[in-house]
Amino acid sequence: MKNVLLLLITFNSLFSYSQEWIIIDVLEQSKKQLIYRIDDGQEVIKKNIKNPSIVKLIKEYQNQGFKLEAVTQGIELDLNGNLPLMNSPNNNFGITNLTLFNNNRVMLWFEKEEN
Repeated sequence: MKNVLLLLITFNSLFSYSQEWIIIDVLEQSKKQLIYRIDDGQEVIKKNIKNPSIVKLIKEYQNQGFKLEAVTQGIELDLNGNLPLMNSPNNNFGITNLTLFNNNRVMLWFEKEEN
């Protein structure tokens, strides 16, 4: 009887507690707009807003009941172009037409606890 009661309490606590996560990936921030993606686990939505303030964006989600758990930053390197296949007098290996784009990415991790 004790084991059945303990099993029922365990299953009830497992199914009654869940967390909802939202990850906001800031793609671009300029003086005029803020471009970001929202990943809620179901779908990814890209949004543009006129106010480029990340602080205002954080407060907006905190007012909806989300708690900012972490802020991470990563560097996205984008290398475009091609390398020469063979070394010739006209094209040395040191001279290529590669272009490197360095994009700093900020990700905001929000959590919403539901009981």
